[in-house]
Amino acid sequence: MALRIRFDHRFDRLADALLDSLDEAPDAACGHGADRGETTGEREGTADPLAERTVIVPSVGVGRWLQRRDAEQHGISTRLQPEFAGRWLWRTMRATLRGLPERSPFEPARVRWLLMQLLDELPQRPEFALVRKRLREEGSLARLALADGLAACFDRYLAYRRDWLARWQRGQWAGSERPLGAHEPWQRWLWQRLLERLPDVRDEHPYDQFARLLAADDGLVRRALGASRVALFGRLDLSPEQFALFGQLSASIDVSLFAPDPCRELWTDMLDSRSLAAIREQRPDVAWLYEGEPSLLGNWGRAQRDFVAQVLSLEERFGVQADAPGRDEAWPFGDDVQAAPAGTLQALQAAVFLRSDEPWRGLARDDGSIAVLGAHGAVRQAEILHERLLECFETLPRLAPSEVVVYCADVEAAAAAIEGVFDSQPEGRRIPFAISGRAPRADPLVAAVQQLLAMALRPLAAPELDAWMRNPAVMEALALDAPEVELLARWFEAAGARRGLDEEDGSPKHSLRAAIDRLLAGAALGAQQAVGDVLAVPGAQGTRARILDAWLPAGDALATLHAAARSPRPLADWCAALGDALEAVFGEVREHAPGLQRTRDALSDLLASAAGMPAAALDGAAFEHAFADALAHGASAAMPSGAVTVCPLGSLPGVPFRVVCLFGMDEGAFPRKGARDEFDLMRRAPRFGDRLARIDDRGLFLDAVLAARDRLLVLCRSRNARDDTPLNPSPLVDELLAYLSARLDPAAAGAAFETPRRRHPDSAGAPALIEYPLHPFSARSFAADGSYAQEWLAAARELARPLPARAPAIGALVDLEAACAADRPAVVAPPQAATIAVEALRDALADPPASWLREALGVRLLRERPPPDDTEPLWIAGDDRALVQSCVDRLLAGEDARRLAEEFAIAPPTAAGEPGRSQAESIVRRARALVDAAKPVIRAAAPVVATLDDVRIVAAAPMLGADDAPVFVTAFPLGAHALIDAWLRAALWREARGGAPARLLSPDWLVELHCSDPQRSLRHALAWARRIGSEPLALFPRGWLRYALTLAVPPRGGAPRSPEAREAAARERARATLVGTGFGGPAPELARPAAVALLRDAEPDVEAVLALGERVYRPILDDIVLQSRGEEQG
Repeated sequence: MALRIRFDHRFDRLADALLDSLDEAPDAACGHGADRGETTGEREGTADPLAERTVIVPSVGVGRWLQRRDAEQHGISTRLQPEFAGRWLWRTMRATLRGLPERSPFEPARVRWLLMQLLDELPQRPEFALVRKRLREEGSLARLALADGLAACFDRYLAYRRDWLARWQRGQWAGSERPLGAHEPWQRWLWQRLLERLPDVRDEHPYDQFARLLAADDGLVRRALGASRVALFGRLDLSPEQFALFGQLSASIDVSLFAPDPCRELWTDMLDSRSLAAIREQRPDVAWLYEGEPSLLGNWGRAQRDFVAQVLSLEERFGVQADAPGRDEAWPFGDDVQAAPAGTLQALQAAVFLRSDEPWRGLARDDGSIAVLGAHGAVRQAEILHERLLECFETLPRLAPSEVVVYCADVEAAAAAIEGVFDSQPEGRRIPFAISGRAPRADPLVAAVQQLLAMALRPLAAPELDAWMRNPAVMEALALDAPEVELLARWFEAAGARRGLDEEDGSPKHSLRAAIDRLLAGAALGAQQAVGDVLAVPGAQGTRARILDAWLPAGDALATLHAAARSPRPLADWCAALGDALEAVFGEVREHAPGLQRTRDALSDLLASAAGMPAAALDGAAFEHAFADALAHGASAAMPSGAVTVCPLGSLPGVPFRVVCLFGMDEGAFPRKGARDEFDLMRRAPRFGDRLARIDDRGLFLDAVLAARDRLLVLCRSRNARDDTPLNPSPLVDELLAYLSARLDPAAAGAAFETPRRRHPDSAGAPALIEYPLHPFSARSFAADGSYAQEWLAAARELARPLPARAPAIGALVDLEAACAADRPAVVAPPQAATIAVEALRDALADPPASWLREALGVRLLRERPPPDDTEPLWIAGDDRALVQSCVDRLLAGEDARRLAEEFAIAPPTAAGEPGRSQAESIVRRARALVDAAKPVIRAAAPVVATLDDVRIVAAAPMLGADDAPVFVTAFPLGAHALIDAWLRAALWREARGGAPARLLSPDWLVELHCSDPQRSLRHALAWARRIGSEPLALFPRGWLRYALTLAVPPRGGAPRSPEAREAAARERARATLVGTGFGGPAPELARPAAVALLRDAEPDVEAVLALGERVYRPILDDIVLQSRGEEQG
């Protein structure tokens, strides 16, 4: 048996050495096989090519990379079996020690169940008061969360503080004669009780038994393990005691350790910048010993340094001579003699390898092989990444997608941006990519199951239900497409599903169950009518009933889970209940079958983790926590692929790629903030070899930099997308730029460092953060070497033209005089329709930005649908104006007021109980008052039609008063939409039928619409509708109407104001209507989606808006007479 150690700075060569060793028979190199009955082939140094070889790896991704490399050499890889150190050690102990269970009872996922029970048994001692205070919260979630933290903490103690646990077993304190802190007494008590109750464990941990057996009788271990052997590959996170155990095992089996070492020199004494500064201050006489060394190795390489130091101590302790071919090489890139570096990336890697900055002397300039690129957000970073990768494929010979990796500081935040950008490219610029290593919730079905459980455990809120139904996995399970789900969501909203599954946890009127009852009644009756105390809501009748039927199994599963959550129950019952719901809803999915299997596996693993442990009664919140933890442990690992690999940073440590990209390297995103529990005693007594998140992340960054062969691209968010203020990159990016700047410009060394920035495409000069423009169609994107995004070239050319040259296409946004010109033709005259509905004219004049987007650009903005309301509709008069309008329309149609009051009392939009009845009476009373004031008599018999200049204008038949003139009623305060609509209909009526002036009645105004020259009014409307549809105009009717009404209506009470004061007040009110006041109130006019799309956050000149509004809307006010109805005008 033997211990073999190999160091190498080249990860690929280290992997090849591992694969070559797998071809050897056990002990072939040491000559120990002849006396154990091996075959002749084994004695000659060859091994069974199909026999499995265990290789302990730092991550699943590294194991998969080794298997792919093995397959490339042998055509197939069946022998290499990647494994993690902890699992392999436990199986090895089971083969040697009798009675050990298949799974270690000390696994955090298992031991937490026993810890939960022990936490309930904590004695009433003063030294336990701190932990008992933490457990005062109701429910089992607090106990489970604390048990989880303790299980992870004990797992770290088992790896890094075994001496503490041994002292605890003897009743002593961990470090000395007194406890390490207030948390040690209760932890010691729990550990002692834990050893007493764990199955098959008494007084001594199996690890200690195994180590004692190795020291006493390694022959017994050799006979138990046979001719097995194990290889350890890569930078493994093992404690010093675990390293020592593998050394002891080498007396019984072959142990081979393949250790990456980035430096050929002994560098365990390397210092980081802070320590070096202290040396320079305190011992300037020895500081010169550290000059000329690459500071990055000291700043980032502590994790690698500690690993190398532990391997070297293993080498010394067990008296073996490590094989280190790199130590004899003069140059790290395969040459026999030192040469000048080919570029910046090679110079950095050579400096690390040689532990000297000497290679930089041979570099004349920065060649761009290391590029730090800044953008305004994740999507823009993805666009820049795609551009730079296209450049790499064009300039680097024979570069394949599998030779590119994109490491993400936050893969969940980056995945959506990368998928959106890369998938939307035209066929000729498509780059294949594969994202792996994402959290379980990235799988739609896993997310849907977790959300289903959450909805069952807490009062159901309408926005949560709405989002759940739009999940792709839910849509497949219900066999509904997107329009059908949208329809179902609108049905639920119309039927009053706001909060709660049923009346026990929600409103009896606005629960989901009450809403479904209304929809089922509507499906049966086919019309809105009262059936007892239920108002039937139509919609799901006929063929559409299938949509509601598809929902019912999901509703039943939700109700079953909700019933299960009413009281704590054992884990097995919880798993069965969720498993039944899973199969009932998602059991038949095909597209999302992998997520279904992952969820089934998580439930199975969760149930298995508690086998043989005390049965704990869990409430819903605790089970939800345990289920999420089981899903996280079963999450898919990051894997290298045949496409561009996108994965979390640290998933493939050391694996070489020709192009390495670091995505999302923002300040605060990396290094990550790793926080341990406050009761972790290792924080109070740190030791060599302890793992710290910030040190590990620095090591991962160094691994990524050294893994790049041709290019290193670092992307970060460097500017705020809203105001373009600069943002800092990750501190590690700053350190990289500072190091590069100091090496390429020695004069800059030692100076105060501030992130150097340059605007793309200016990339010449010292290393800097290259900042790209906000948009891909910026002219800067196409400067210098240009851009591959040809679809943006036309927009970039247009933007590069002088602004005056573009004015004809911009209209009133630039040229106010031209916009106001009466005879100005439309820029692009649209084809004139033979027949125009009055609604089309109204929409053009009432919302010009949306009309221009629709008519000129063919863009129809979806009406932004607010999320469903999850609150009880309490009685607020301002919120029920739509109901009053509905009641007005139905009263005008001849319906009975008393029946309407009864119907509104049980309608979903009104409150429940007595408040709802009072609200219904108020709605009908206000609607009745408006109708009585309008004094309508009869509806006109036929639609209104008039022909003007070969254009036929049509409108629906209006209600008529006693004088046979149209009467219009609105329940809303007088606004631009209602006024323009009534003005157009009145002018059309006067042109077609003549007669008396029409009337518009609102709660605050009575408006007489004279329209003395209806042809002039209609021609004016038609002309401006054409203009509005063909060019963008700064027309905002709400703001102008507020201005005009303020001037037209005399102020109430007090001394009369001067014309100048009234003008100033009118302009101030118009501005408030346009941009808002900042103190709540209605949404400003410029916040509407169409206005935002037109102006892109720019604020137009109020003077220009009012001047153009005067030109367009003044004829409306000239045709009307306003009479106040005594209510406050807006």
